[in-house]
Amino acid sequence: MPVVNYTNSYNTALVEFVASHACPGYDLDPLCRSTFEGVLGQPGLNPTENCLVLEQDSQIKGLALIFREFPIRRSIIEVMTAPEITGTSEEMELINRAVAQAKSAKLNVAHVCVPHDSGKETVLEQTGFSRVRTYLDMLWSLDELPELELPTGYSVRPFEPGDTELLTSVQNDAFTGSWGFCPNTEEQIEYRIHMPNTSKAGILFLLEGVRPAGYCWTVKVPSEKGVRGMIGMVGVVPDYRGRGMSRHILQAGMKYLRSAGMPEICLEVDGNNEAAVRLYTSTGFKTTGERHWFERVLPGT
Repeated sequence: MPVVNYTNSYNTALVEFVASHACPGYDLDPLCRSTFEGVLGQPGLNPTENCLVLEQDSQIKGLALIFREFPIRRSIIEVMTAPEITGTSEEMELINRAVAQAKSAKLNVAHVCVPHDSGKETVLEQTGFSRVRTYLDMLWSLDELPELELPTGYSVRPFEPGDTELLTSVQNDAFTGSWGFCPNTEEQIEYRIHMPNTSKAGILFLLEGVRPAGYCWTVKVPSEKGVRGMIGMVGVVPDYRGRGMSRHILQAGMKYLRSAGMPEICLEVDGNNEAAVRLYTSTGFKTTGERHWFERVLPGT
């Protein structure tokens, strides 16, 4: 079963493969398709080099995307395979080819994140990866969102034209130094705000006067019950930490998602981030699953 590099001729079949395996229902196909096409087009990916396709009898059975993060010398490898391929030598070959591609870019480490019940953990360990981090999947589905009054002098506003520089600065200030975070460029941020799963109205700034204290970036994701709202990122800039700002930023994002007709809201959080886990739990989020991050150091880089 050959592993080959992506070409434009694979586009339609690859989008079909992703939609059929990632989306629980036909109604969600458009969101899955357009989002994946957006992923393939993002700056720096170069899918002809960094998208690998596993095929059998002219049918796609798996893919691996290699996202190169040069500022922190890391690659993130996303792997998706058909159920009959999971845990096989063919899946192992796909992962090894992706690792080789990361090594060829002179990156120091490769990371793969998989749901704990994906069946991929044994293959990852067999290909030299070890588990280094656990993220929690959390879900909020209560009937009412409690009101929370902003502190005096603070306000919330959505992303406006010309805010790309501000959003880039706030995100980098909030997350630089966090595990696994790679500082973003304005080009990357500008591209992501136009992704089909994102609305500018769902990117919210918390301000003290005109000074940014933090932000919340919401997106739409597929679920068994239809489109679900997701808190993609909640960040507080260093000068405002320890003042309870995260709760206000989270509240703003959740209020937007509820106003957009999302009865359920999900998020992922680093299980080592005890303060964040406490915040989400106290807001009514429940843990529904785990995602395990695996790491492989790339020798000779």
